[in-house]
Amino acid sequence: MDKFPLLAFCIIVLPACTNRTSINHDTANADRGYFTDTLECRQSAMRKETVNVPTASSVSVVEIPTTYDAGKFIVCMEYAGRPVSRAGLTDDYFNVSNACVNEARNMKNPDAGYADCISRSRLNVEVITDK
Repeated sequence: MDKFPLLAFCIIVLPACTNRTSINHDTANADRGYFTDTLECRQSAMRKETVNVPTASSVSVVEIPTTYDAGKFIVCMEYAGRPVSRAGLTDDYFNVSNACVNEARNMKNPDAGYADCISRSRLNVEVITDK
């Protein structure tokens, strides 16, 4: 009988402490991390050129960003499970994505802003699954 108060406490308090967003899946959760994934994919798709710079007693290596590889960007976004262009317009998709990143950069919710910008774009994007 002395376990009843402990059981009642667990029944009342533990559900209040759980994260209900993991239970309720909505579109806002689908966009969570979209902006961050895009920034990481842009960073990984950046082509860099290494230049040896002579210093006083040795040579230092400096990496200079040159351009982006749109194909790498699309592969990265596919791997992240994000919508990508299926029409073979890799450069157009990257340019639209770049414009959407700039638009969503200073928003209160950049994930939703980026997702909205991509959905408003003229590109046909969809999620590619393994099936």
